[in-house]
Amino acid sequence: MSTSNIVLPPLQTWAEQHLSAVIKATTQADFDAAFDAFVAAGAKIVVNGKQISRDAYKTLLRGASFDEAGAEVAFGGAVQVSTNLQAGVVGLFYTATIAESIVVMGAPVVNQVTSSVNLVIEEDKTLTPPQLPAGVRGFFDGRRVTALNQVIVDARGN
Repeated sequence: MSTSNIVLPPLQTWAEQHLSAVIKATTQADFDAAFDAFVAAGAKIVVNGKQISRDAYKTLLRGASFDEAGAEVAFGGAVQVSTNLQAGVVGLFYTATIAESIVVMGAPVVNQVTSSVNLVIEEDKTLTPPQLPAGVRGFFDGRRVTALNQVIVDARGN
């Protein structure tokens, strides 16, 4: 039996996957899990020029996808500056099209969110890797966003 090293995705891929998971979450439990896997507990967050708390940011993102039935995320551009796979800065530009559960005249209400976001991603040393049963091998990716600066607007004017 051969063993292989687990390869971490590049920071840009990690950021796109985690941000997509947050936006595409359709249940509160999925949203909470995706958000916690993306944003560090002590993250410094600035949205539209104002510093806000992690909880306020979580509420803002969940509000953008209120009563969501599904979403699509299209990344229009990205840039990554890093010295290794564990830490660096990623800038993303994206458009999210969110179909809400609200139906008007037989069609779901659709909301479009456009944003650019700069993320500082680092290994979160406050996290403890899960304990695995004897004989079971696994991997824990402790990277989280520790600083975030976002410009965001949605079609509802928020």
